[in-house]
Amino acid sequence: MNEASTKLRTKCILILLAAMIIVSVTSCDDVSDMAVNKVTSPVLLDVKATGANQVTAFFYELDKSGILDHTVGIDSIPVADLAIEVFAASTPVGTFTTDGSGSFIISYTGTKPNEYAGSHKGIAFRIKK
Repeated sequence: MNEASTKLRTKCILILLAAMIIVSVTSCDDVSDMAVNKVTSPVLLDVKATGANQVTAFFYELDKSGILDHTVGIDSIPVADLAIEVFAASTPVGTFTTDGSGSFIISYTGTKPNEYAGSHKGIAFRIKK
């Protein structure tokens, strides 16, 4: 190969490399335009069977102020006076309010309640269990 063809080949490779870099940088999409914005639930739900056709739902707020201290960790605080809509197989069962221990008892016939919706500190949530 002569010197002119080597220079031409080097120039073509550099142009192709620059074009690939430009295409790679400009083809990225902004992820802020997602179709569904997911927000973490402001409460934690624990459901326990307490008898035949009866469950108790416990609602907690997580206190993460001690997350960096291994002797404290994350604490769960019961959420009192929280209004919750309860559903069983997408059918409304009723609206319940948590007591001082952050819980309420649901008696049901047929399908067990599996969906809980409400709002806490201005953040709406819907939890399926």
